[in-house]
Amino acid sequence: MPVTYKVDKFEGPLDLLLQLIEQEELDITEVSLTKVADQFVAYVRKQKDKILPEELADFLVIAARLVYMKSRMLLPEFLDQELEEGPDLATQLRLYQQFVHASREINRMWNRGHVSFPRERRPVRSLTATFSPPLGVTSSILREVMQTVIDRLAPIAKLPEAALKRVITIQDKIKEFGDRLRKHAKLTFASFMGRVKDKSEAVVSFLALLELVKQRVVTVEQSEMFDDIEIAALDLDRLADLQPEFV
Repeated sequence: MPVTYKVDKFEGPLDLLLQLIEQEELDITEVSLTKVADQFVAYVRKQKDKILPEELADFLVIAARLVYMKSRMLLPEFLDQELEEGPDLATQLRLYQQFVHASREINRMWNRGHVSFPRERRPVRSLTATFSPPLGVTSSILREVMQTVIDRLAPIAKLPEAALKRVITIQDKIKEFGDRLRKHAKLTFASFMGRVKDKSEAVVSFLALLELVKQRVVTVEQSEMFDDIEIAALDLDRLADLQPEFV
């Protein structure tokens, strides 16, 4: 709600006072701007934190205009009459309202996190791919150039061939022990090692035998040191649930 000002020969809002003075319906020399300012200060003190920034800005714009008009009337010799007075009050107020609206809109977008806006995408003209060789270039020339480029390419190095070696696990050897013992009640470790191809497989076979002895699946017997080891089945049914501890 606009503030109502009471001065000599006038009572009403400040913008109406300015309008009457500009239309020469009221003599500005008869208006006490000091009383106007005092009434606005009293209004600000009464409102305290409730007063809006827009109200302060409105008062400053109109009050500055009134001060300028009164100073021009009282001190005409100090003012250049050829200076343009600028836009009238109605135009100034319209511009001010536009700025207020824009500031509120910017503040709303800022609070919502909209701090950047991309440029609108412009339509891109579709381009048709065409091949336009220079004049005098024939298919044979292009073929020769392409062949020259191919010849300059570094040859692809041929990688050496290598056979992948199958990894023998302890579980594989345990299964093989079980299959052999199901066919023969007993067997020797030497006969089992007859099919071994290298040292690593021999080590895995010996570890598998130790695991079978530990789990009481087989029994072993050796008459003398360095003699062959005789292997006999003890409980082959446990092979299905056997989980070797060696990796």
